[in-house]
Amino acid sequence: MSPFSHLDPYLLNPANDPLVFDATLAGYGSYTTEHFVLRLSPRAHELVDALTQRDTEGHEVAELYQAYSTYLHETVHWWQHMGSTAGLILSLAYPAQIYGSMTSLQTFARGAGVVKPVKAWAHRAMLDGRTHSDPVLAAANIAVNNALDIKFYKQLAWSPESILSLEQTPYFQSVGHSYLKTYGEIVHAINGSCDFAEGQFPDPGRWDAQFLKLQLSRSEGFHRGARPPYADIGIQQIFEGQARFCQIQYLASSGGPELLQTYREQGYFAPVYVDAFELFLVLTGTEWPERYDSPIVGLFLLICDLAINPTRGFPLDIEFFEGFICDVDPGARFTRLCLAAAETPELAQAVQSFSAQEYEHVAARLSERCGYDDPRTGLAAVVGLLGDKGPVDALMEEHRTFNYAGVNMPVRVLISHFIAFCQDKQRRPEFFCWPGFWMAGDKFNPEAGSLFATHLSLFQDRGDTEQIFPRAVRGRSPENIKKLVNTFFGGMLVFDLALQWVLEPGPFRYDFKWLTGKSENAALIALAKRQFAQYYGPDPDTCTLIDSPVP
Repeated sequence: MSPFSHLDPYLLNPANDPLVFDATLAGYGSYTTEHFVLRLSPRAHELVDALTQRDTEGHEVAELYQAYSTYLHETVHWWQHMGSTAGLILSLAYPAQIYGSMTSLQTFARGAGVVKPVKAWAHRAMLDGRTHSDPVLAAANIAVNNALDIKFYKQLAWSPESILSLEQTPYFQSVGHSYLKTYGEIVHAINGSCDFAEGQFPDPGRWDAQFLKLQLSRSEGFHRGARPPYADIGIQQIFEGQARFCQIQYLASSGGPELLQTYREQGYFAPVYVDAFELFLVLTGTEWPERYDSPIVGLFLLICDLAINPTRGFPLDIEFFEGFICDVDPGARFTRLCLAAAETPELAQAVQSFSAQEYEHVAARLSERCGYDDPRTGLAAVVGLLGDKGPVDALMEEHRTFNYAGVNMPVRVLISHFIAFCQDKQRRPEFFCWPGFWMAGDKFNPEAGSLFATHLSLFQDRGDTEQIFPRAVRGRSPENIKKLVNTFFGGMLVFDLALQWVLEPGPFRYDFKWLTGKSENAALIALAKRQFAQYYGPDPDTCTLIDSPVP
């Protein structure tokens, strides 16, 4: 393999839409949280295809591997959203904003029609003297509060300092309320959508009494005004820092520059990609390492992995409710894990060969010091569900064939992929912690290539269009793949319209170019309207628009 030193200056990553994870300034690649799709630029598609098909004649080595590093970067984002527990909660937060309110919205539609937004109607109704004993107002409040509580969770997990602005919002109660409500709604959606048996995952209904105690005792983080400490970074910086250093390890292992300073000079460390790493260095009291394969880089990536994989609430039950925020908040976990690493300085040099043994040793030491579950405990809880000869095995048979049941398919699809990911991560934790290292150079082997291919993103675009396509997967029939993409995104469109109905002023938006690559989507819009009417009764075109009285 010929080494290369030239790095394309266009392979940079500014942040724009907060739920779009970019890998390049020129749009070489992105992963979108709420669309579940990995996108590459036409040029990146061309180069990745050339490399994977071994048809590289006429292409520069540097361009080939940089394009593939972008592909790896965005695939890591898919793993974060589908394979980590914090990422899965973030991904499912979008449909969960509506899932638990569907019956309430049907009640509201029967009583008030399609008045938009529901939030403004509810506020006006209370100003007019209606009380929660009114079933229509009660239904409206359930829908609005569910949507907002989960929205607040996403904001807090994304940027912990958003607590400062949320405290000025009348709908915001507390960090703990938003976190417990979000976990409760999502775990409820998982159990209900996948028909899991009692005890396979936690029962959120059992959390209510403990949460009420925390509220009544005005515990920190669980009562309005009782603000808990908040982290300096959130899940965005952790996700981007993890993906960036995995990308750099791949580039360097493929023959690219080995010194981190080179990547800094080429702009690979814009703030969102280096904030987590620089905080890690400060908290652990270590200096910038020189090389991509430094044990310090290995430790940082391992801490990122632990930070985004809490276990309490999902997949394990909550035992210590007072500590729930610190147990599951990615930024808080990252901070505590870094401080634990500082208290065990011998771990700074523990990652030498990027092996499973090193991963398990360091992860166990850090988790124990923080009072967290060993990551193997969470993985074992998920993988241990396999073989139940019941709902879990039935779901994984759907995953094997892509012949998913149509009811709440998005949840079923993501949970089945999560279980499959946990199964492989339990066996090869080092690969998923340091994939850039294992996907290139001397460490690459057919097993690594197979693992990477097995867990590629489910949906992607193509080089000649922005339209979303399901990835062709061996063993899945074209008919089932087509059914999957149609039903999955059909469900997501209904969630989108319902969320607009609840929270957004103005007429419904039918901007589906992100899905089809086309500006005109008359047939798809008609389908979305029919599905909305099927779920909730009225045609969205008949909605009455009202202005919110809230300034």
